[in-house]
Amino acid sequence: MRILDVRTAEEYIFVGHAEMAMNIPIFLQSYNWHPEKKHYVMVPNTDFMEQIKSTFQRDDIILVTCRSGGRSSMAVNQLAAAGYKNVYNITDCFEGNVANDPVSVYNGQRMVNGWKNSGLPYPYKIDPSLMVFTKEK
Repeated sequence: MRILDVRTAEEYIFVGHAEMAMNIPIFLQSYNWHPEKKHYVMVPNTDFMEQIKSTFQRDDIILVTCRSGGRSSMAVNQLAAAGYKNVYNITDCFEGNVANDPVSVYNGQRMVNGWKNSGLPYPYKIDPSLMVFTKEK
């Protein structure tokens, strides 16, 4: 059984990650600001499936995670369409859900459930063998 973390390399490095998780981003961080949405734009990793195929076997059991479930769901669907049969989305993913409690200091932050909020270890130590880097184009 293997864990696939599809968050950006920046998230994997600076937010923490499951110690054994392989990082292959499904989207890459750009530094183009989207004024209406008020965030930086992420762009699809066009090498994602090629990187998956060079890292995982089709019969591997793969647990997929991202920040909160959107990107990991997309990744699970892409892997399933490519013939991977044992691919599962980790419920609540890495950071979990947003706290909705106006009196809490955590209101509006991803502090409910998820890997890091469940007491599971999440180191920041980087093992380059667990990261697949995308070449700049």
